[in-house]
Amino acid sequence: MKVRNASLVLALGLAFTGAFAGEILGTTVNSSGASNTSAGISSTARQNIGLAEQQGRLLGGSVTANNVSNTAAGISSTAVQEVGFARGNGVVQNSTVVANGARNLAAGLGATAIQQIGGAEGNGRLTNATVIANNASNTAAGFNSDATQRIGVAR
Repeated sequence: MKVRNASLVLALGLAFTGAFAGEILGTTVNSSGASNTSAGISSTARQNIGLAEQQGRLLGGSVTANNVSNTAAGISSTAVQEVGFARGNGVVQNSTVVANGARNLAAGLGATAIQQIGGAEGNGRLTNATVIANNASNTAAGFNSDATQRIGVAR
């Protein structure tokens, strides 16, 4: 009985450990015309297409997003759009990220717009990666506006 319990604890420990790291390995992610909107006083809109988090890795894959849009409208608006992105010691390696016509908009009193395409953060690395972002748009409009656009950035 003790051996069975120890095996169960070990298996659960390994399962939970593996669940924390986000990986997209040898995979193709395609999105066309995806639209995400949050409208209201404390709005937040997050659009994640091909996002790997917590020591995230995008390895040997491709992420394509065509004509995707993300909008937050309201007093405390925030719009975050991430396409082909790895976070938390993130790595994008041997991969292709294409975002054509990606639109990100935050409008309102405390507007903030962050658009990140084909990048990695938290001691991030881009290695042998191709990042293409044609006609990408990131806009913040409002009293306390701030717009940040990162394409092919490792930081």
